[in-house]
Amino acid sequence: MNILIFEDELFNFRLLQHMLHELNDDYNVIGPISTVEEGRLYLSTHNDTDLIIADIQLNDGLSFDALRQAPDSVPIIFTTAYEEHALKAFEFNSLSYLLKPIDEQQLAEAIHRAARLEHYERVSSDTSNGGNVQSLSNEDSVHSQLFGALSEDSGHRHSFLLKTYKGERRVPIAMVRYAVSDHKTTYLHLLDDTSYPIELSLTELAAQLDPRLFRLVNRKFILPREQVKGTERLSNGKVRLLLYGSDMPDIVVSRERRKEIMEWLG
Repeated sequence: MNILIFEDELFNFRLLQHMLHELNDDYNVIGPISTVEEGRLYLSTHNDTDLIIADIQLNDGLSFDALRQAPDSVPIIFTTAYEEHALKAFEFNSLSYLLKPIDEQQLAEAIHRAARLEHYERVSSDTSNGGNVQSLSNEDSVHSQLFGALSEDSGHRHSFLLKTYKGERRVPIAMVRYAVSDHKTTYLHLLDDTSYPIELSLTELAAQLDPRLFRLVNRKFILPREQVKGTERLSNGKVRLLLYGSDMPDIVVSRERRKEIMEWLG
């Protein structure tokens, strides 16, 4: 994977480079890109970038101005010490917004999502163009092995078009952290800590999702399997499902469904 780094402080670049190589020796780290102008030039003359990790504030301005040259298919992970740029970041193909100092586990999770989404978009594109999804390149096969099996059934939902106060936001299915029913409304909670109502019941939503990846675990929650980090035993044979992330919704599975859910979790 070729990872392009926008960073105007050499120490921060070296630290990030070290983290990336600790995660995977095969990552090819390119950079640092320290100015907007340098970023524009690189992106206009190279098309080999798989992932961009971009500090928002560069020496001569904001990296947003350079990233408009980046292909829409290249995911971006933004880094910054300033939270006020968060909303602007998600106008781009951004999967994560990491505050400095960067946590290595959060970085690993962000790259995980980026690589998984890259593969998912490629599979979706092949399907929509009438291609055979089974015919994947070697690189696609590696992505699938590293980041988990993805739905090869075009009948399953791949994304959502969610209403915002400015218009619509397209959200790939890989961005969903969980879905919850609250006061007769279904909400999608995303990995960027935002949530949106949708005009589907939990049962209707579950029917549109790949059951290998998503499951209606009780009357209130639909979960992606890979967001479950563990379980907690409760009385009367029930279990509580624990998710990755800082907030911890109370998700309890009944004794009757415990075996089914545990087998689904693998």
